[in-house]
Amino acid sequence: MLKFEPLLVFDGDCNEALAYYKGIFGGEMVRVQTYGDNKEHLAKMGIEVTPKWEDKVMHASMVLSNGYRFFLADRAEKDEFHPGNANAVVLSFNKMEDMDKIYNEMKKDGQVTVEIHKAFWHAMYAEIIDKFKKRWIFNCQIVSIMDDE
Repeated sequence: MLKFEPLLVFDGDCNEALAYYKGIFGGEMVRVQTYGDNKEHLAKMGIEVTPKWEDKVMHASMVLSNGYRFFLADRAEKDEFHPGNANAVVLSFNKMEDMDKIYNEMKKDGQVTVEIHKAFWHAMYAEIIDKFKKRWIFNCQIVSIMDDE
């Protein structure tokens, strides 16, 4: 099953946004991870997390009472923030063959910014900017993230 899930990206104020949106929409924060929580994994990928950025949100997911889910995150410290990179659509897959099919179609006219790879959160992950300059994130969970907790 394919799900379209929005990702809202912030310029270092995601924690404030989390509280704000929870107050408006209710629902439940399912998972909040900071860059500091993932410092070791990021270092293996050559990404440095400075003390200034350790408490910034790398990934958060909020589930509303109707089951609708969306993601929130602060930009990576090295990235500049501008409206064009502030939002994306996350395509969440249950089957890798479904992800491959859409990924391969979209990359024909798009720009692959992150090749498909096994991410440290036990998912296959990739990113593409399509021919209309829209950012698409591909995620196929291969092990339940709850297995890590």
